[in-house]
Amino acid sequence: MTINGPKDKLLITGISGLLGNNLACYFKDKYEVFGLYNSHPVTIKGIRTGSCNMLHKDAVEQSISEFDPSVIIHCASLTNVDTCETDKELADSLNVRATRYLTECAVGRDIKLIYISTDSVYDGTDGNFSEDAPTNPLNYYGLSKLEGEREIKKNKNSLILRTNIFGWNIQEKNSLGEWILSELQAGREIKCFKDVFFSSIYTLELARIIDIAIRKDLTGTYNCGASDSCSKYEFAQKIADRFNLDRTLINPISIDNFKFTANRGKQLSLDVNKLENTLDYKLPSIDQSIDAFYKDFRCGLNTYIRENSYESSKPASLIPYGTQYIDKNDIKAVVDVLRSDRLTQGPKINDFENALAEYCGAKYAVAVNSGTSALHIACLAAGVKENDEVITSPNTFVASANCAVYCGAKPIFGDIDTDTYNILPEEIDRKITAQTRAVVPVHFAGQSCDMETISSIVKMKEKEFNSRIVIIEDSCHALGSLYKDKLAGSCFYSDMVVMSFHPVKHITTGEGGIVLTNNDSLYRKLVRLRSHGITNTPGEFIYNEQALSSTADNKDPEVNPWYYEQVDLGHNYRITDIQCALGLSQFSKLRFFRERRREIVNRYNSAFRDIGSIQVPYESKECDSNFHLYVLLFDFKKIGTDRASFMHELKNAGIQTQVHYIPVHTQPFYQMNFGTSWGDCPNAEKYYQRCLSMPLHPSMSNSDVEKVISKVRGMTEGVK
Repeated sequence: MTINGPKDKLLITGISGLLGNNLACYFKDKYEVFGLYNSHPVTIKGIRTGSCNMLHKDAVEQSISEFDPSVIIHCASLTNVDTCETDKELADSLNVRATRYLTECAVGRDIKLIYISTDSVYDGTDGNFSEDAPTNPLNYYGLSKLEGEREIKKNKNSLILRTNIFGWNIQEKNSLGEWILSELQAGREIKCFKDVFFSSIYTLELARIIDIAIRKDLTGTYNCGASDSCSKYEFAQKIADRFNLDRTLINPISIDNFKFTANRGKQLSLDVNKLENTLDYKLPSIDQSIDAFYKDFRCGLNTYIRENSYESSKPASLIPYGTQYIDKNDIKAVVDVLRSDRLTQGPKINDFENALAEYCGAKYAVAVNSGTSALHIACLAAGVKENDEVITSPNTFVASANCAVYCGAKPIFGDIDTDTYNILPEEIDRKITAQTRAVVPVHFAGQSCDMETISSIVKMKEKEFNSRIVIIEDSCHALGSLYKDKLAGSCFYSDMVVMSFHPVKHITTGEGGIVLTNNDSLYRKLVRLRSHGITNTPGEFIYNEQALSSTADNKDPEVNPWYYEQVDLGHNYRITDIQCALGLSQFSKLRFFRERRREIVNRYNSAFRDIGSIQVPYESKECDSNFHLYVLLFDFKKIGTDRASFMHELKNAGIQTQVHYIPVHTQPFYQMNFGTSWGDCPNAEKYYQRCLSMPLHPSMSNSDVEKVISKVRGMTEGVK
């Protein structure tokens, strides 16, 4: 085979990935390059790019037949190690099956196949691995890449390179080198593993080695990394030194203290002597790779790649997944307050609180500056303290659990119902102990939890343990929703209800929240806790002799005009009159907002319910949800893609989506401080793997809605 003649053609899979794009930049002046992407469209000057779902063999066959390449560099793969561990079927599909199809489609053609493998095929125990060392992957990512190697070897004219890389990413995420650089440039401290060693090589240096290997028609399996190794902590220090950044911002940590889902090897240094001897070429050291990385940065290569290559960097008229609806009446309401005497602690706050309390059917409402603040003071008012336990859902924003931690308590996570995605009452029943002080059911996406059952369970457990258990409903998604014909916020089944007025919620105050209650004592505590724990209310004073003075006409003593007392350790969680004026104006449109959301939901349901790879939201007969979110569950494997790629393709089309939520118990903070881990809440974890929120807000036009439907259906059509 003659390589690199005047018309030689190079096909690169995974052109929108870190390595694929960097290789294209290197080879574009040497070959006629054709780059394949799945869901991340890219445009690179001088390079032809195109879409190809590599899980469809006919699509792979067509791409190869039409382009007729001399060389194929197979970069496309699922490289997220933890995702591979939790979604082994997807890892097999993208890393093994796609590789098999590529190999089979190259049969009978004069094509060299170059497969980019990984250092993770080794066990990471001893380090300095040669190609003859046993392959014993510690994680499913390494195992799937090793299986990919076996598929590639079926083609005799194949080259396998086991490597570890850093470079300039085309997508909106950073390689290790980029992350270190951006954090240090921003003056932020970082933590890097002191006990993980590797032989990482800069992508453009790897490209140069591949170029030589192609020219020499190299076949076989080789390690291809730096000629030396270092720890990731030392790697960060080397980058800091080369870019003249503050290396004191880099802190060494042990990988043993970080709970990854998948196991990682500690010693993954590579022996590259075999490749050096075969090519008669000295591979670069890590310092030399970093020096090349630095020089390309100085030349602006990183900016060129991100600004000129990735189409989604300039999305047209993006439809957000959620946003505020602001009209001239809202603006006027805010301007009127700005022109008034009181910007804060004035009458608009009481007006807003009274309006919400009356609407929801609660006796009291206490407005604060965020939903998170509302959750916090609700827990404080409930008496949550150190050594207590608070039960909540993992399928929520972190604030639903953080509020317990703020008080020194331990959050306990109960798994979710697979239909409603709300916490299961039986999980609450099973997890209440003598230490349980509060239960925080989260009405996810607007649909209420089974509050009647939860309330009954809590009452029964209070008798069993002879202790008070407070129910705090997290209704941040549920303003305007009904459960058993009662509005969220009525506190019929609970002690307190919390709501949020973030811009993506049903109404907004910019940022804001509220606690509703029917309990006089809780109300007084909430008012104090909102403002430093201070009171100027007679009857709450501790030192009456200092607070009161006699009047000239011998009537009841009056509070001294300057006097106040701090009786609790509160916070400055006050909301302003500016915000509450906006909230009142927004509240006047709640009926319209609710109706518009329901129109969009009904249209979505009608459009998506017949697609085999999509599951539409379930609606309980006990509930009438004012949908805050419209969450679809996708079978991404059946569609032949992964969620990130799916989201990027939608974004490229001007449609923003979001994931609600990463299970809270899997967050590093909770794993490291409370011993939670993947596997604790399997229903929530399975839901997380498939969920994706579609745009839903009153600002959407009918054409916006139809655009979302058309694009999603187009991406899933033909999937049964």
